[in-house]
Amino acid sequence: MTSPQFSIRIPPELEQRLMGYAKQNGMTKTKVMIDALAHYLGCGEDVPLTRRVSKLEEKVSALEAERKDK
Repeated sequence: MTSPQFSIRIPPELEQRLMGYAKQNGMTKTKVMIDALAHYLGCGEDVPLTRRVSKLEEKVSALEAERKDK
């Protein structure tokens, strides 16, 4: 089954922030937008488990790096 697709227009400034966030976190813009929409709608638990685990792993890595720097 294919996922539904839709288009939106966003201000250039928001697109720049989206691209920066996606690049910094090693995600696609689509994944960032899906996660953000799920969070906004209060259904983050519906986001696939692999994506949630990946996000947690990134946070753990960042915390480990921060701790290592101290």
